[in-house]
Amino acid sequence: AHPHRAVPTMAKFLTVEAIVRRRPRSAYQHKRPSTMRDSSGQYAFMAVAAVLALASTGIGADARRPPTQLMLNRRYLAGAGAGEHLLHVSPSASSSALRIPRGGTAHSLPPNPPPIDETAAAEAARVAAIRAAEEKAAAAAQQAAAAASSASAVEAAQAPPPTKDHTRNLSAKLSNAWERTVPAVLMLGAATALLKFTGTKGLIALVLALQVGMYHETTSIIEAFHQRSDPGSADLKKLNWLDAVEKWWWFATVLVGTSGRNLLGAAASSAGGVSTEALNLICYGMVAVGLVGAVVGMEMHSHSGPEMFRDYLGGVAACNFVLVFLVGQSSFWIKTVLDYGLPWVLYPALLVIVNDTMAYVFGLTMGRNKLLPRLSPKKTVEGFAGALVSTVGVSVPLLRLVLGKSIAEGEEKLYVRLALTLGVFISLVSPFGGFLASAVKRAHGAKDFGTLIPGHGGVVDRFDCQIVTAPFVYLLLKFFGLGGVADAGAAA
Repeated sequence: AHPHRAVPTMAKFLTVEAIVRRRPRSAYQHKRPSTMRDSSGQYAFMAVAAVLALASTGIGADARRPPTQLMLNRRYLAGAGAGEHLLHVSPSASSSALRIPRGGTAHSLPPNPPPIDETAAAEAARVAAIRAAEEKAAAAAQQAAAAASSASAVEAAQAPPPTKDHTRNLSAKLSNAWERTVPAVLMLGAATALLKFTGTKGLIALVLALQVGMYHETTSIIEAFHQRSDPGSADLKKLNWLDAVEKWWWFATVLVGTSGRNLLGAAASSAGGVSTEALNLICYGMVAVGLVGAVVGMEMHSHSGPEMFRDYLGGVAACNFVLVFLVGQSSFWIKTVLDYGLPWVLYPALLVIVNDTMAYVFGLTMGRNKLLPRLSPKKTVEGFAGALVSTVGVSVPLLRLVLGKSIAEGEEKLYVRLALTLGVFISLVSPFGGFLASAVKRAHGAKDFGTLIPGHGGVVDRFDCQIVTAPFVYLLLKFFGLGGVADAGAAA
C-alpha cells in the first residue's frame, strides 16, 4: 500500500543481514559450506543491500532523516568474543566508498566503535539508586502514617469519653462554689442582723474593725516575705519592736485623719467639742512624729547592711500604700452613712455582691478566655461580661427595693440614672480592686491574705472590690445633689 515506506524497511533489514563480521577463515571454515568460502558472492550481496539503503534515504518522508548509522553487534549475530563494525551510509556516497576489502572494513569507517562512557553509566546508576531509595522511603513513610492513624483511632476508641473529665471538673467547681456560698450567706445574715439592731453605730464599729483586720493581714504577708528573704538575721529580730511601733503609729495617724476626723467632726458639730482646726493640727502633729520616727528607723537599719536597709524601705512603702488604699478609701463608708444614711452603704454593697456572684457563675459555666492570667488566673472574659450585663440589669430594681418609699415622684429619673451609673462603675472598675489585691498577694508569695473566712480567705479577699466603690458612691451622691440625712431631718 505504501512502497515508499516498505523499501526503507527492507533495505535496513538487508543491510543488517548483509554485513559480514570479519573473522579469520579458520574461525568459520568448518561451520560454513565450501560454497561460502568464495567471498565474491558476499560482496555482491553487500553491494545490493548498500544500494538499497542509499536509495531508501531519499524516498518519501525518510528523505529528511540524517545519515543512517547501523551498528551490528557480532556478539548478537555470531556469538561471544567478537567485536563491532560500524557501517556509515551517506546519501552522496559513491560505490567505491562501499567496497569492503577482504582483510577488513572500509577505509571511511573506524575500525572500532567509540568506547562506552563508564562515568556517565555510573552516574546513571547512582541516580537510579537514589530514586529507588526515595520511592522506598516514601512507601515506608506512607505505611508509618497509616499505622499511626490506625493506632490513634484505636486509642480514641479505647479512651474514656471526655464527658467524664468534664463532669469531674464541673463537680469540683460546684463543690468549690458550695464552700464559698455557705460562708457568704452566713456573713450576709450576720451583717443584716447587726445593722438591724445597731443601725449606724453598728456599721461604724464594723468598718473600724474591718480597717484594723485589713491592715494587719496586708502588713503581715509583707513582713513574712521580707523575713523569708533573710531569716537568720539577728539584727532584724532586734528591730522588730521598732518596726511594729512605727507600723501601728502610721495606722493611727491615717485613721485619725480619715475615719476619726469624720467621727470627731460629727461629734464636734453636735456637742460643741473639738473644732475642725484643732483636728487638722492634731493630724499634722501625728504625721510629724511619724516622719521623725521613720528617719530614725532608717538610720538604725542602715547599720545592718544594704540588703536589710532596702527591705526596710520596701516595707515602709508597702505599708503606706496599704494605708492609702485600704484605710483611706474605706473611711468613706463612715462619711456616707453619716451624711446620707445606711441605705446608701447597703445598696452599693449589694450591687458588688451581685457583680461578684454573677462573674463567678458565668466564669464557672462559660469561662474560656482568661482576663488577666498572671494576676488573677481564675477571672475570665466571659465572667466579666456576664457580670456587667447582670449588674446593670438589676441595679434599678434593687435600688427601688432598698430605698422603697424614699424616692419622691419627681426624682425617679434621677435615681434611675444614679443606679445605672453605679451599676456600670461597679462592673467595670470595682473588679480591678480585686486584681490589685491579687497582684499584691502574688508579689509577696501568698495565696490569700488570711484564713478568717472559709472559702474566701481573709478580710481583704472579701472586701477588696467594696473598698474601691466606697469613695465613688459618696462623690456621686454629692454630684447628683441628693439630700442627706440632715436635709431629711429638717424636712421632717
